Amino acid sequence: MDTKVIEEKIDSLLDAVKNSREYEEYKKQEELLDQDPDLKARVFQFRSNNFRMQNETGRDDLFQVAEQLSRESKELRRNPQVNAYLDAELALCRLMQKICIRVTEGIHIQIPEF
Repeated sequence: MDTKVIEEKIDSLLDAVKNSREYEEYKKQEELLDQDPDLKARVFQFRSNNFRMQNETGRDDLFQVAEQLSRESKELRRNPQVNAYLDAELALCRLMQKICIRVTEGIHIQIPEF
């Protein structure tokens, strides 16, 4: 199988994801959030902080940062629009994780454990 066939299959997978219930809901919630730039900025700052915390191991203040993020999450999720957006984002991320797991498991490449 040449690279062109693989590219075509990837394009088909992308089309399938873009037509999924998860992606369509995410895009709908994204459009709604775009209508409130201040709220969007707060949500994106929270997401950025959360991502940073999850990827910074060995921080001395990790517990305090996690507690602060938990408080921010509770406050933001009181807003139904934010809650719907974050839920839609999570559903799409889980779909993407399933795809990555299936591809990785199907390839049978030996990856050393860390």
